[in-house]
Amino acid sequence: MVNASYIVGLTDGEGCFLVQIRIDCRIVLRFFITQRFDNKELLNKVCQFFRVGYVYRKFQGNQQRKMTFVYEVTKQDDIQKVIIPFFKKYSLQGVKRKSFMKFAQIAKIVKNRQDTRKLTKSELDKVWQLKLTMNTLHNKLKDISARPVREIRSPVPMEASRMPTEASAVGTGNNLKLSQSVK
Repeated sequence: MVNASYIVGLTDGEGCFLVQIRIDCRIVLRFFITQRFDNKELLNKVCQFFRVGYVYRKFQGNQQRKMTFVYEVTKQDDIQKVIIPFFKKYSLQGVKRKSFMKFAQIAKIVKNRQDTRKLTKSELDKVWQLKLTMNTLHNKLKDISARPVREIRSPVPMEASRMPTEASAVGTGNNLKLSQSVK
């Protein structure tokens, strides 16, 4: 039987709270738990417990043999009314709790306004600050200004590119990178 304590432990080990800030100006909040291909039934029980979200099959890279299953909640109303209240009532015990607290803060800021154009500059800056420190070993807020930009060849000379930045990791993907100010 899957109960609240079990789901908290499962999430501490295998779950993720994710915030995406997309180029189309949408802010997407996602909660998911991933399991091996032979543990799909467990995720179905989690889905039945919450009564929101869905379970789907995911392949690892180009190999059809490496398969996992994912329980995911992406509907913003379900995040706000089911997932966040659950984890506020039943606290995570590990380091993932820090990411959840930031996830909940972002959810509060963007509630009913998942379009970045509906947020003030200070609200959007706060969302970025919180997002950039989630799901990392460095969970302290940083005073950085980051925005999604199209990735182009850097006009910065080699010497300047070696200067330390306020946030040393730059995430790339889908032709995006986070621009950061140089100290």
